[in-house]
Amino acid sequence: MNVLALDTATDILSVALSTDEGVLSFEMDAGRRHSERLMELVDALFRVARADPAGIDLVACMQGPGSFTGLRIGMATAKGIAAARGIPLISVPTLDCIAAPHAAWPGWVVPLIDAKKGRWYAATFLRGSRRCEDFDAESEALAALLPGEEPVFVAGPDAVSGAAALSRFISPSRLVADPSPRRGAGKVLLAAAVAAFASGAAGDAPDAGLVYLRRSEAELTLEAKRKGMPA
Repeated sequence: MNVLALDTATDILSVALSTDEGVLSFEMDAGRRHSERLMELVDALFRVARADPAGIDLVACMQGPGSFTGLRIGMATAKGIAAARGIPLISVPTLDCIAAPHAAWPGWVVPLIDAKKGRWYAATFLRGSRRCEDFDAESEALAALLPGEEPVFVAGPDAVSGAAALSRFISPSRLVADPSPRRGAGKVLLAAAVAAFASGAAGDAPDAGLVYLRRSEAELTLEAKRKGMPA
């Protein structure tokens, strides 16, 4: 089965391709240039893999949360490929993909993404089991969801700053930041989509949307202006 996965949820842009020859993935720090870099990286992926884009059977992308612009670009690209090829699209929650490689951690795993203004997009997992829905919260509220003395592994591209923020409310001795946080989750996304498809998932509906957890900065700024409040 030939599967293409597009991880555009954070500034670490990651793409992965599965073919009969194996799995190949590329990633780069794209900053806010997803629209410029995504197809360049996808083209390079197919070229190096010597694979034909027309042979794709399934496409996957991140469902969110994450970068508003990045998520939209990823979903739009994936939907375009799915529609053009007549193949299914499966979107996967971003935080699940970030947490998945650390399922064996003997305590809490906190996948998080910097949501700016002192807030985080996050979820909590305890010994591999999800314990809450995705949320958008300040560090203190996140820390309150991590009771007990179990070690806390902070994962994701913003793991270092996230662990530092949590250390104001949780004993630093409990906290471990991902030692290699600046990496994409394209291969994990690909594996999750393949597993979902194999278990019977038919793919996202054509009108399926993204999970943002909050409105975009532009929307919040516009609302503040309408109310005469500082943005």
